Amino acid sequence: MSNRTITLLSGITFISNLLLINPVNSQSLTDGFMKGKGHSSLVLSYSWEQYDEFYFGEEKMSAPPPFGGEITTQSVNLYGIYGLTDNLDIIVNLPFIAAQGANEEPDAPDQNVSGIQDAAVFLKWRPLYIETEGGSLSFLGAAGIATPLSDYADNAVLSIGNQSTRVDARLMTQYFMNNGLFIDLQAGYSVRSNDVPNATLLAGKIGYSGKNFYIDLWSETQVSNSDAPDIGGVPFNETRVNYTQIGISGYVPLTSGLGLSAGVGQFVGGRNVGLSTRISGGVVYSF
Repeated sequence: MSNRTITLLSGITFISNLLLINPVNSQSLTDGFMKGKGHSSLVLSYSWEQYDEFYFGEEKMSAPPPFGGEITTQSVNLYGIYGLTDNLDIIVNLPFIAAQGANEEPDAPDQNVSGIQDAAVFLKWRPLYIETEGGSLSFLGAAGIATPLSDYADNAVLSIGNQSTRVDARLMTQYFMNNGLFIDLQAGYSVRSNDVPNATLLAGKIGYSGKNFYIDLWSETQVSNSDAPDIGGVPFNETRVNYTQIGISGYVPLTSGLGLSAGVGQFVGGRNVGLSTRISGGVVYSF
């Protein structure tokens, strides 16, 4: 399996689309693989996510009132990538999200919200590529913007986003070994509108890319500005949100241009964030 196929796997089909008290699009759209000039891919993916505990500040609690039970998010995501040159890719992403909160009050109906969330456009550039005896070393940069496409509510416990336009920039490095093993590291910063706190973004990934399959283990961390408040007394979009999530992603090619992806992610800690578990799957078409 070529690097052009692998590039769309780990940071793309398993994008996190959560409630307002969870980060939105928390997993990176970019990784260390380049698509290649004139090559493109489309990914249609589905994610199911659920939690019944969250961090109110740094204190772990049950899901917030009026729910008290499980909060579930389902999303359908369309992702595309195109190689403008061998060292420059353009990436677009569009999610549709439906969220449901199980109401703890007797005979009270569950609450539901849904809609198109935030469209994203990114450029990924590889200015330096070094071949070594054992593999290759790449240094990359990525920058992009994400902005709301619908008038969804942002100041609510049950919401599909925070109505924020975000400008992100990341620096990345990847070492890819001749035997198919690789490691990716990322660090970046996100500037956000609508009083949403800016945040530092960190990510790491180790994996294997071979002819018959791809697999990686990944971790993502967000640290919001320290002067942002916790939940309570301010609109939800102004809340400080920190988190660390970990997961595993995989891909199997079916034909030369078609494949299937799957993954699992888990939030393992944070601040003002739901401790959700996510299961995802997708269809990948490369041409």
